[in-house]
Amino acid sequence: MRIAALILAILLGSSADKGEQVQHFPSIVYGQILLGERASKYETIFTITAKKNVPATLDLFNDKGEPMEASFLDPRGDEATSDTSFRFVLVARQPLQIRLRITADELRDDVVLRTGWANFHSTEELDVWALVRIMKPDGTLIDKHVLLPERAPTG
Repeated sequence: MRIAALILAILLGSSADKGEQVQHFPSIVYGQILLGERASKYETIFTITAKKNVPATLDLFNDKGEPMEASFLDPRGDEATSDTSFRFVLVARQPLQIRLRITADELRDDVVLRTGWANFHSTEELDVWALVRIMKPDGTLIDKHVLLPERAPTG
């Protein structure tokens, strides 16, 4: 965890020099578990708004502090890209949803679960929250959790 905190401090230090605001989600979960009748699917959905038109970036890290790859989906569920980072532009007061899914290669595996954290960077303040849903394969909701950003550690 100390290595992850050090990496995060370095990343945040360079962001502070640019006048960027950082929204930090210390724990995110997404993936799928397909084991017999207890199959379930995890889904993380971020909702982001800003008071002004502004570009922003979402960076993902695994629980060891290394960049973590994911598929970024639009609200319709179409894949925009698979990467460790996603750049986007917010329109003033228009909510934008970004869904995370395991990558296409991982979809072939029976059990895939990713944990880590997410950082949102922008020159303007962002309002961000995350919804983590756990569903059955037929789409029936099993459980859901709302995650709010926290202040990232500074040292």
